[in-house]
Amino acid sequence: MTYAAFRVNDGPTQHSAHFYPVTADVLEAGFILAFCILGISFFLVVPGFPGIKRLYFLIRVAVGLFIGSAILLGVIGQEWELAEIETKTPYKVFSTTEINATVGAKIGLGSVNITLKGHPVEQLVDQTHLVENNTYWIERIDYNERFHWAWRQGRFGFGPYSGRINQEFRQAQYKGLPIPILWVAEYFTLDGELIRWGRSYRTAGWYTYQVLWTAFPLWIISNILSVMCLSYCGVVFMMTGGCMLTSIIIYSTIRWGTQPLVIPFEHGSLEFHYGSSFWLTMVGGAVAFLYGFIIWCMDKWAAQVISDFFDIDVLKDTAYFYQREEVNKEEPQMGERSTAHTGGVAKRINRFQSVTNSLTTEIQLENMAYEAVLHTQAQSRWSNNTISRTLAKKSRRTPRQHSHSHVHPSDAPTFSALSSAEDDREDNPEEIYENESAIRENEAMA
Repeated sequence: MTYAAFRVNDGPTQHSAHFYPVTADVLEAGFILAFCILGISFFLVVPGFPGIKRLYFLIRVAVGLFIGSAILLGVIGQEWELAEIETKTPYKVFSTTEINATVGAKIGLGSVNITLKGHPVEQLVDQTHLVENNTYWIERIDYNERFHWAWRQGRFGFGPYSGRINQEFRQAQYKGLPIPILWVAEYFTLDGELIRWGRSYRTAGWYTYQVLWTAFPLWIISNILSVMCLSYCGVVFMMTGGCMLTSIIIYSTIRWGTQPLVIPFEHGSLEFHYGSSFWLTMVGGAVAFLYGFIIWCMDKWAAQVISDFFDIDVLKDTAYFYQREEVNKEEPQMGERSTAHTGGVAKRINRFQSVTNSLTTEIQLENMAYEAVLHTQAQSRWSNNTISRTLAKKSRRTPRQHSHSHVHPSDAPTFSALSSAEDDREDNPEEIYENESAIRENEAMA
């Protein structure tokens, strides 16, 4: 006996269709889950930190992840603006049926989400025809449709060169979607006279999208700098918050165009207001800017406190701090002002100053020794040159002898004569110059 569940005429397994709307944004839910996983992973290592450092680590992680999640959820979020109304409305074309339903719209940076949910969900939608078993046609009214405008405006109309939202609107008409959904979507396809809501929301979403993506790499760089240079870390955090707040200003000033968007229905109107994505981005930008400003100010006036908060050493990148560790243990000698500072930063600055002074002294001693060696070598060269030049002068004053004749020992210069000649040379610069000139002339003639 073959397995026959969910099979018809021994064919492949088939399941009946389930027409249920998508009630959650999968991409947005995925980013939320990713940040939750990162938060849990960081919180698991908290017991590894001693004492107050646990609280410091928790604050750093919470603030950093909140700013990052605010940026990404602002980029992909679908609730920058939203509106909802419960009303009685026609259901579909070629039908006189009216339904009680909730109509809602959520506007993101690159699309609009339109929902329609009946009250009750399953309603009688056609009383003119009977279906099988003498029952009326009952339909489930629960729709969720998304129309995109990212990012090209396109030509006027609904042809192949028109904007994306215009083409999707025409496809929705062919599909026979309910009238309330088409009624809301049509307001974003109009682009003439003063009716330019679609163009305004597309332009505002485009510039907001770009500025928010600029804030994301700045957020990454600021987290890297938090373990390297706190002054730059504070500046980049302020730049991140500035980009996020700038995106809020851009969106709020461009989105409506010449007049606010109000979509009328039988029992009221859809009036849009800011949603969770807008407020999350605003709060995240304010937190990032204040966080960076506090870091920058404390790095200027309370460096030890902020370095303890981030668990870094203000002198860890200084070569002298490692090479002269034994000198760091000595008391600093910085005058009267050094005694007034007893904090950790003042002590480290004093130790660094003592190391610098000791290294400066060593360098001066080495320079003095090197100059002494050069002076000794210079004196030796002067002595040798003096002897050779004295001999040459003596030989010029002696009459020329035959090649086989010898100089009498009494005519040879003595050591005392050489010493006196050297003294005379040092005392008479003009004579030294004349002797040197004569030697150069003799060498040229030879």
